[in-house]
Amino acid sequence: MIVAAIVGVAITLLLGNWQTRRAEQKIALQSQIDQAMRGAPMSWQGAPPPVPDLLWHRLELHGSWQPNDVIYLDNRPYQGRVGYYVVMPLRLADGTIVLVNRGWLVRNFENRTQIEPYTTAQGRVEITGLALPEEARFMKLGQNGTLKTNTIWENLDFDAYAKASGHTPLRFILRQDSFASDGLVRDWPDRGAVLESQIDRNRGYAFQWYALAALIVVLSLTYGIRNARNARQARS
Repeated sequence: MIVAAIVGVAITLLLGNWQTRRAEQKIALQSQIDQAMRGAPMSWQGAPPPVPDLLWHRLELHGSWQPNDVIYLDNRPYQGRVGYYVVMPLRLADGTIVLVNRGWLVRNFENRTQIEPYTTAQGRVEITGLALPEEARFMKLGQNGTLKTNTIWENLDFDAYAKASGHTPLRFILRQDSFASDGLVRDWPDRGAVLESQIDRNRGYAFQWYALAALIVVLSLTYGIRNARNARQARS
């Protein structure tokens, strides 16, 4: 019993410490995001910097849209309505492809595969946005067949997109926040609020594991004292 209690306490403390470290990592990341959001958008000439140096920064990009290889991420709600994220490649001057979440588009409820109209600027455009590792992923419901561009996808997969489009995009997605008269909604949730909820969740999990460790200690002591008392009574 003592050995089992020691193992149980050790495991729950390890899990609690892991959740605490996760919260601390996200606090540090939030500080990085806050600093990046206060600064001017990053831009560059020639080949882009390494992707890790771009993540969680606002970027300023110049290029041309590639509308034939757009995809629509399904089941993205906005203010109680269901719609899509419009993800379109932007070709930079050196040929680099960046996937851009241009914004939210309401779904046609009579025919979900019929995409509502929006506009795409021709020629060279300038946009700004926040570079994210990926968009939030949802449970796959079993998408059938070979994925193709200019269709509805459940989630963005960079490898699948490269195979479907023939492009090899940089492995991040830019959430456009610059204004454009294109019929898309870019009322993005505050990034800090999203991380704040994740930090609170990690702290909550840590508290639960620590509480479980304390409970194991209390129960072990209680049973130990009871067993010792019963043993004394049996000898007397």
